Amino acid sequence: MNDSHPTWPDPVEIRLQSGLNRTFREAFDALYFLEEEWPTRHGAAYDRARRWCRLAIETDQAAEVARKAFIAAARQAGMLAGEPPGSADPAPNRSVA
Repeated sequence: MNDSHPTWPDPVEIRLQSGLNRTFREAFDALYFLEEEWPTRHGAAYDRARRWCRLAIETDQAAEVARKAFIAAARQAGMLAGEPPGSADPAPNRSVA
Protein backbone atom coordinates (compact mmCIF):
# COMPACT_ATOMS: atom_id res chain seq x y z
CA MET A 1 0.00 0.00 0.00
CA ASN A 2 1.27 3.44 -0.88
CA ASP A 3 1.41 5.67 2.24
CA SER A 4 1.89 8.94 0.36
CA HIS A 5 -1.80 9.42 -0.63
CA PRO A 6 -1.10 11.79 -3.55
CA THR A 7 -3.54 14.65 -3.83
CA TRP A 8 -5.54 15.31 -6.96
CA PRO A 9 -4.42 18.38 -8.93
CA ASP A 10 -8.00 19.66 -8.87
CA PRO A 11 -10.23 18.81 -5.90
CA VAL A 12 -13.70 17.36 -6.44
CA GLU A 13 -16.61 19.00 -4.65
CA ILE A 14 -19.83 17.12 -4.03
CA ARG A 15 -23.14 18.19 -2.55
CA LEU A 16 -24.22 16.13 0.46
CA GLN A 17 -27.84 15.22 1.11
CA SER A 18 -27.85 17.85 3.89
CA GLY A 19 -27.20 20.52 1.24
CA LEU A 20 -23.64 21.16 2.40
CA ASN A 21 -20.67 20.69 0.08
CA ARG A 22 -17.67 18.47 0.77
CA THR A 23 -14.33 18.64 -1.00
CA PHE A 24 -12.21 15.60 -1.87
CA ARG A 25 -8.53 15.93 -2.67
CA GLU A 26 -7.38 12.31 -2.81
CA ALA A 27 -8.54 8.79 -3.62
CA PHE A 28 -8.15 7.59 -0.04
CA ASP A 29 -10.83 9.99 1.28
CA ALA A 30 -13.03 9.40 -1.76
CA LEU A 31 -12.89 5.61 -1.28
CA TYR A 32 -13.80 5.91 2.39
CA PHE A 33 -16.75 8.12 1.49
CA LEU A 34 -17.86 5.74 -1.26
CA GLU A 35 -17.75 2.73 1.06
CA GLU A 36 -19.07 4.29 4.27
CA GLU A 37 -21.22 7.31 3.46
CA TRP A 38 -22.36 7.12 -0.18
CA PRO A 39 -26.19 7.26 -0.28
CA THR A 40 -26.74 4.89 -3.22
CA ARG A 41 -24.26 2.01 -3.28
CA HIS A 42 -25.00 0.58 -6.69
CA GLY A 43 -24.47 1.30 -10.35
CA ALA A 44 -21.66 0.99 -12.83
CA ALA A 45 -20.18 4.43 -12.10
CA TYR A 46 -20.19 3.75 -8.34
CA ASP A 47 -18.49 0.35 -8.81
CA ARG A 48 -15.93 1.84 -11.19
CA ALA A 49 -15.12 4.69 -8.75
CA ARG A 50 -14.57 2.24 -5.89
CA ARG A 51 -12.32 0.05 -8.04
CA TRP A 52 -10.20 2.96 -9.33
CA CYS A 53 -9.91 4.68 -5.96
CA ARG A 54 -8.71 1.40 -4.45
CA LEU A 55 -6.14 1.07 -7.23
CA ALA A 56 -5.02 4.69 -6.82
CA ILE A 57 -4.22 4.03 -3.18
CA GLU A 58 -1.86 1.28 -4.32
CA THR A 59 -0.24 3.16 -7.21
CA ASP A 60 0.16 6.85 -8.00
CA GLN A 61 -0.48 6.25 -11.70
CA ALA A 62 -4.21 5.63 -11.19
CA ALA A 63 -4.92 8.84 -9.24
CA GLU A 64 -6.30 10.89 -12.15
CA VAL A 65 -8.44 8.02 -13.44
CA ALA A 66 -9.79 7.55 -9.91
CA ARG A 67 -10.66 11.27 -9.77
CA LYS A 68 -12.55 11.07 -13.07
CA ALA A 69 -14.37 7.93 -11.93
CA PHE A 70 -15.34 9.62 -8.66
CA ILE A 71 -16.71 12.61 -10.61
CA ALA A 72 -18.73 10.26 -12.85
CA ALA A 73 -20.19 8.48 -9.80
CA ALA A 74 -21.08 11.79 -8.14
CA ARG A 75 -22.66 13.03 -11.36
CA GLN A 76 -24.69 9.81 -11.74
CA ALA A 77 -25.87 10.14 -8.12
CA GLY A 78 -26.81 13.81 -8.70
CA MET A 79 -24.26 14.90 -6.09
CA LEU A 80 -21.70 16.81 -8.15
CA ALA A 81 -21.50 20.35 -6.80
CA GLY A 82 -22.16 23.02 -9.37
CA GLU A 83 -24.69 20.90 -11.22
CA PRO A 84 -28.41 21.12 -10.48
CA PRO A 85 -29.84 18.21 -8.46
CA GLY A 86 -31.46 15.63 -10.68
CA SER A 87 -29.23 16.45 -13.65
CA ALA A 88 -27.58 13.03 -13.56
CA ASP A 89 -26.83 11.72 -17.03
CA PRO A 90 -29.03 8.65 -17.65
CA ALA A 91 -26.31 7.21 -19.94
CA PRO A 92 -23.08 7.04 -17.90
CA ASN A 93 -19.90 8.25 -19.54
CA ARG A 94 -18.13 5.18 -20.85
CA SER A 95 -14.79 6.97 -21.34
CA VAL A 96 -13.72 6.23 -17.76
CA ALA A 97 -12.12 2.78 -17.69
